Amino acid sequence: MKKLLLFNALLFLFWTLSAQQQASKIDFKVPTPSPDATFTQQFGELEIKVSYGRPLTRGRKIFGALVPYDSLWRTGAGECTTLEFRAAVIIGDKKMEPGKYSLFTIPGAEEWTIVLNTDASLHGSFGYDQKKDAHRFTIKSSRTERFYETFSIEINDFKLNGEASLNLLWENTLVRIPLRTPADDDIMTEIQLRLLKNKEQNADLLFQAANYYYATRRDLQQAAQWALAAEKLDLENFAIPNLAQKIFADMQDYQMATQMAQRAIVLGEKQNRTAAVAALKKRVDEWLKLK
Repeated sequence: MKKLLLFNALLFLFWTLSAQQQASKIDFKVPTPSPDATFTQQFGELEIKVSYGRPLTRGRKIFGALVPYDSLWRTGAGECTTLEFRAAVIIGDKKMEPGKYSLFTIPGAEEWTIVLNTDASLHGSFGYDQKKDAHRFTIKSSRTERFYETFSIEINDFKLNGEASLNLLWENTLVRIPLRTPADDDIMTEIQLRLLKNKEQNADLLFQAANYYYATRRDLQQAAQWALAAEKLDLENFAIPNLAQKIFADMQDYQMATQMAQRAIVLGEKQNRTAAVAALKKRVDEWLKLK
């Protein structure tokens, strides 16, 4: 009986000590030093998906130290950084077919090598095979006034002609990787063929070409010629003289801008475009003061 009581007392003491030890354990949830990030960016008619790890500086010297110069870098942390294209995109003047690619870089003091590799399953750069590179090119880096504590990738600097840039930012370093959609090439090829070579006389085609040249800040003289030619073929389309007045105004030819605006006003009044007519009349008044 005494042995049983002793056993129960020891068992109770063991359970008590175990409970105290469990209660004393504290499980702090420490933030990851390199959080993962994934984002999708609409770009023209396509989407670009970027996945990467975002290491922090944490008081360390980065480029030329933690990330050595002239050595292959995973361009992030953890798994390899990947770019996924739903349609073809031009990077560094090379057309990349739809697919998923790993992104590596070789940082330099003034110039970086950008590498797109077809193997997107790597952990960092382990197992990297240069033979699987799909594209490799060099680009200048620049220094930023802002200090970036966390490594960041963004797609920014969009232009109406289908250009943008994939930006790498960390510490005080910025690398802009040029992006371009093939759409601009396709549009310009069609304009060259149908208007400049075959001299087609189609009001809508002439208007669209003039509008594209105007929107992408190309040859405004040529855009103006196409707009005038389009108007001769379609005298009832308010959009044509309205575009023409913008083009001539940007060329600082306010006499022609006024003429085109007045034609647009006549059509706008017929079509009950009250707000547009009011804006055009205000512009005409401003131009008349410049004469």
